Amino acid sequence: MSLEVNTSEPDEFNNDELHKYIEEYAKTMGIKEFTYHVEYVCGRGDNFISNLFRVFIKETNDCKDANVSVVVKTLVNTVRQDLFNQLHAREVLVYDKVIPAFEDIQMRLIEDQRIVLPKSFVSCDTKGKEVLILEDLKAKGYAMETNFEKYDTIQYQHVCFALTELAKFHGLSFVIQHEQPDNHRDLAEQFSDLIYKDSFLNKTLLRNHFQDSFNMSLNVIEDVEAKKKLEQIECKLLEILRKYVEPRTYNVLCHGDMWINNMVFKHDDEGNPTKVCFIDFQAMRYASPVIDIVYFIYLCTDSEFRSQHFFTLQDLYYDSLKQFLNLYQLDVSIIYPKEEFVKDLNYYMSLGLLVALVELRVITTTPEDDAILRGSSLAGNSNTSEVPGENNLFIHRVNDVVNEFVSNGLLDSIT
Repeated sequence: MSLEVNTSEPDEFNNDELHKYIEEYAKTMGIKEFTYHVEYVCGRGDNFISNLFRVFIKETNDCKDANVSVVVKTLVNTVRQDLFNQLHAREVLVYDKVIPAFEDIQMRLIEDQRIVLPKSFVSCDTKGKEVLILEDLKAKGYAMETNFEKYDTIQYQHVCFALTELAKFHGLSFVIQHEQPDNHRDLAEQFSDLIYKDSFLNKTLLRNHFQDSFNMSLNVIEDVEAKKKLEQIECKLLEILRKYVEPRTYNVLCHGDMWINNMVFKHDDEGNPTKVCFIDFQAMRYASPVIDIVYFIYLCTDSEFRSQHFFTLQDLYYDSLKQFLNLYQLDVSIIYPKEEFVKDLNYYMSLGLLVALVELRVITTTPEDDAILRGSSLAGNSNTSEVPGENNLFIHRVNDVVNEFVSNGLLDSIT
């Protein structure tokens, strides 16, 4: 076995542990003699918690000429590596326990009926050695939605396709709940919410980040009365968010961070989506499936889109869930009655506003600005509530969602 590392390899990748993991993966593929080349998947500094690399492995055996590529995910090698070990460990658990369980359930379906799930080849959550080696979905023709220009709203067909597949993703949890109650109970316990736990918030200083983001949104709200009402909940923001993510009567394993950058699409020659694969499971939680829906809709669409399509999308999701459960001889009217689904949507609508006011900061700012903002929070500096630069998109999106909640009368349901 010979390791010949490309000299342009990123500094963050160059350590013995990662070399060993690449060697381990190569052995599973039957590759003994090889060289490899490393590239960043995203721009340097784009990710706050994780580094993503694409590794191209080329077999050098004279008898063979095999070439494979994988994606390597590690924690950013700073003080944050220790702070966010729990997030990495949660994602490792998803790849080690949840996805194999989902794949096993789908084995009885024909391929066209299954949802696409990402594969992991190597995983470790030991502190200081955190790694995931994942299949390279780009090599299979998947890509992020490039029409989501400047983090603005996305096309209707992509929203429809994502929600249709999300319903199936949630449906797999309902199947486990019905067919494997003991396994379901164990998974529910292992995936209680992590993001809003006091112990996690205090350790990572993300408490500061959430508060700073909310304050940044408050600073640009133009409706004076709406701003005053939202200022009243500033001190209890995390308490309210924590309440929303508690399990209710009907629960599934939620993705937890459902927005367009956490999914990759395949397209036909006309640009229509034909496949989607959800990625990045660090925030997976056991909670109402509606949380994923509201999160996605309010982060990736605007009020005009929602006023035109919300009820159509509501029915689209539920019909997809119904059809998917039918494949397992399960009756959706028993598993998750339509009236309960609508009731949950009405209950969680207010969460859409809060999520937007907290997360639009990240979605509409540049990676460089966000790294600075979040880095300040981690340093204990809470003075990060100013909008960096002239971010007109951020200002527009914040006021758009606030005005929507003023118009529909739901603002008072939060305050």
